[in-house]
Amino acid sequence: MFQFTPRIPAPNGNNKKDISKSNLVTINKTPPRPPLPAKSKKEINTISKYFHSKKNSVKNNNQLSKPNSGKSYAQTSKPSVNTSEVLKIKEAFPSLNAQKIDQVNGQNKAKPRIRMTTKGPLRKHVIIPMSSDNVSSFMKNSSVHVANINRSLRNAKTDVLVDYICSDNTGISVVVNKIAQQSEMFIIDNYVKNSNDVNSLQVEDACLPMSKSYLKIIGIPYYPYSDDHQTKLTSNDIKNILKQNHIFDNISLASKPRVIKVSPKSDMALVWIDIWDVQSGKNAKMLINRCFNVGNFITTIRGTNMNPGVPLCKNCWKWGHATLSCRIQGARCVKCNGPHKSEHHREFGWCCKANDKTNPPKL
Repeated sequence: MFQFTPRIPAPNGNNKKDISKSNLVTINKTPPRPPLPAKSKKEINTISKYFHSKKNSVKNNNQLSKPNSGKSYAQTSKPSVNTSEVLKIKEAFPSLNAQKIDQVNGQNKAKPRIRMTTKGPLRKHVIIPMSSDNVSSFMKNSSVHVANINRSLRNAKTDVLVDYICSDNTGISVVVNKIAQQSEMFIIDNYVKNSNDVNSLQVEDACLPMSKSYLKIIGIPYYPYSDDHQTKLTSNDIKNILKQNHIFDNISLASKPRVIKVSPKSDMALVWIDIWDVQSGKNAKMLINRCFNVGNFITTIRGTNMNPGVPLCKNCWKWGHATLSCRIQGARCVKCNGPHKSEHHREFGWCCKANDKTNPPKL
């Protein structure tokens, strides 16, 4: 405690008798708080270092470019995860989930996915290939055929029923409510072949639709014979090699294998194969990373991105979408692009329609 005398301002006027004597005032003053300890450089702006800046990225690139003598290539290629930094982020921001923490910590790089299997028709389609004449005659009474097939399926006490029948240039597709088993496929196939509207000799067996998976074989020689550099590897050679290997016992090729050189001056080849598969890619997953011998070489099967091409709609005859996803009301003629089907071109087409007034008249 200490004492001090405050100064009292003099009043206005010249009356000196009104001036009071100064009084001593005592004030209790609390001692000051001790100073806070100074923060270290590591604790200052803790969260800012978790967001990578351009300068930090340049430094990291320079560090990665330097050779690490004590680490392997696999260890240096993997990003290092500091557990203490992750815990500090979680303490600073308790509401962040694991995905956000990975984004802040820079561990959110997703692995590239290979889309190697096409999305073909659903397995609820029963495909029956037949000639175009049989297709046109069978589709005239399609509603009657749907009712007769459902009657045969009910008599067999199955839960599978036919919704509708559609057609294309290769045959007909019977669309059912569930995936048909072998017994239901036999009933549908037997009815179609015994129908009076089709010629059974021009009708093939019923089958379920399949998707395509795209694979490649690496590490195979372009010249199969080491002494002869004129004989090149062909697609027939690849077919014979695949038939002799037990890995491809239950695998059927969708097209011919394609053989190309790795580079113009290389003696190794890349073989691209397309196989029939389901939409989940079950057969392709069984083959990927499998190895087999071709002479003295060990070859490996890898997955590759699909290249199915551009679809052509057979309803409006435009590229870029499938027939089932066409949004045009009605149909278009492939010959004159008129608002009628191609088989009715002679009746509705302006260029081929009968006209008595023309010279010479079109009959």
